[in-house]
Amino acid sequence: MTSDAAPGQEPAPEDLRSAAKGWQGIQLAVLGFIGLCGVLKGSGPAGVPRGIQVVAGVLALSALAVACFAIFLVGLAAWPLYRPGARPADPRRSSRHLRSGIALTFTAVALLTLSASASWWPVKAADSAKTSRSLVRVNTEAGTVCGALSESDYGSLALRADDRTVTVALSEVTGLQPVTSCG
Repeated sequence: MTSDAAPGQEPAPEDLRSAAKGWQGIQLAVLGFIGLCGVLKGSGPAGVPRGIQVVAGVLALSALAVACFAIFLVGLAAWPLYRPGARPADPRRSSRHLRSGIALTFTAVALLTLSASASWWPVKAADSAKTSRSLVRVNTEAGTVCGALSESDYGSLALRADDRTVTVALSEVTGLQPVTSCG
């Protein structure tokens, strides 16, 4: 924030409003980033304990709430509310709102960073092997087959079912559904 005010003296209200309007652009970018992370997060990586996923979700929602409150505080400094017959906004109060809003913006980014750290949870090799053997149920006009996906040629789908490999042309597939078991 640039100001012609001497050290220890409050900046002019116009300078505060200008700085606050600039910070609101940054805050809206942070809010958009929090929203984008929430959309991209999905159900979380496989193998992360449920408790860690819950804590990550709470941290992400907290980041959103803190970012919204920060935008509100900086908005009070950028566009002070005037009542008819009231005196102009106190520059010290506007300065406090701006400083608090900026600090809360950084807090929201820190909360989002902590929330995202759950995606780096170490996954055991056994858990990784389980998730790499995805089970699917494939429907064709000839019948239904269920098994783990296997490597196949272009234009076909290969499943490992009952210790044998079944290959189905993609043009024959009428339905495909992921399942947790083939029983």
